[in-house]
Amino acid sequence: MEIKFEAVSNETCQLYCNLGIKAYKEHYLHLWKNNDPTPYIEESFTIEVVRLELKDKSALLWLIYQGNKAVGILKLIKDAPIAPHISKATVFLEKIYILNKYSGTGIGSLALSWVEKYCLNSNKHLLWLETMQKGPALNFYLKNGYEILKEKQLKYEQVLEKQKPMYVLMKKV
Repeated sequence: MEIKFEAVSNETCQLYCNLGIKAYKEHYLHLWKNNDPTPYIEESFTIEVVRLELKDKSALLWLIYQGNKAVGILKLIKDAPIAPHISKATVFLEKIYILNKYSGTGIGSLALSWVEKYCLNSNKHLLWLETMQKGPALNFYLKNGYEILKEKQLKYEQVLEKQKPMYVLMKKV
């Protein structure tokens, strides 16, 4: 299977938002009281927010394609140190959302490999991310060589208390 990545532009902001919202809702509605992720959606997937992110030199946003079909999104933050790793040779994998229909097909693993190659080519030596303590994502990242660095909690009041525990994971690349 081949996938490709296209940098998000002002012209593709709406597609990025639509894919992000759909994939997020397919995978994470259960986290939220009344299945309502509005606070996260408004913070992450409005045209205004994405256009501001496009102006930020440290934020990198991509659409993920399988063939000519957009199947997911990816967002990285360059030079994002995480304690105790204070070097700027770090990248935060903030978002990787794949539409449910394409989950389990290998696209996520291919996307992680692509991110790791991006890090190596950019002289970044540490990749980190946050994931839920419950659910399939944790096992996916552990299987792909990530290690638990520390625990944290989701910050949104509207998230169900039992769903707030998260891990910060890292991988040296």
